[in-house]
Amino acid sequence: MQTAVEAFGGLDIIINNAGYTWDSVVQKMTDEQWDAILDVHLEAPFRILRAAQPVVSGLVKQAKSAGEPVPCRKVVNISSMAGTGGNAGQANYSSAKAGIIGLTKAIAKEWGRYNVTVNSVAFGMIKTRLTEAPAGGSTIDVQGKQIKVGVNPDLLAAMEHMIPLGRAGTPAEAAGAVYLLCLPESDYVSADADLWRRIQHLNYRISDVCARNRLSTFRFRSGSRAIAAAHA
Repeated sequence: MQTAVEAFGGLDIIINNAGYTWDSVVQKMTDEQWDAILDVHLEAPFRILRAAQPVVSGLVKQAKSAGEPVPCRKVVNISSMAGTGGNAGQANYSSAKAGIIGLTKAIAKEWGRYNVTVNSVAFGMIKTRLTEAPAGGSTIDVQGKQIKVGVNPDLLAAMEHMIPLGRAGTPAEAAGAVYLLCLPESDYVSADADLWRRIQHLNYRISDVCARNRLSTFRFRSGSRAIAAAHA
């Protein structure tokens, strides 16, 4: 944390994004698998936020003592639809991502007095090196251990069929959702823990209504209009 402050001259935005998956059904999941995923997806964000608190508090005190306005700072935690609905074979990942939602809501209440907004984005299927390969067809190196990654092609096709846009998202599109929560336009949005999921659900409902009523289908994109509709 001190390195970041020294490098950037302050602390304005925190994004907790690191992670990977290490899947197994519960009866075959080892303690190592459970602990590793909870550590990277939940304990690491907790430790980062704990280390950031004295820095944020100090910056707020400096601004107030100098008679300056306190800027709105941002925290965005990356969750997953696995954390809102659970995924078979991902008890560890689903639990960690559900924990991120609870952490987000708790810190939003603690840090509101510092003028810090704290939100999380619960992504669905995003194309990354963890999801593009067939299940077990690729590995990643985590501290010298080779972890199998990938998604069953049939499962991927079924998941994409349920997405209103008919495809998985790209990393750039996922980053766009995070970017929205870092803009000044989101300064009064805090403790939101499932923005991406609700936008996708809204698109699905719109498509379904249009189909049933033989109307031209249209979809909200993850921009200001989609956010306004999702919050309406």
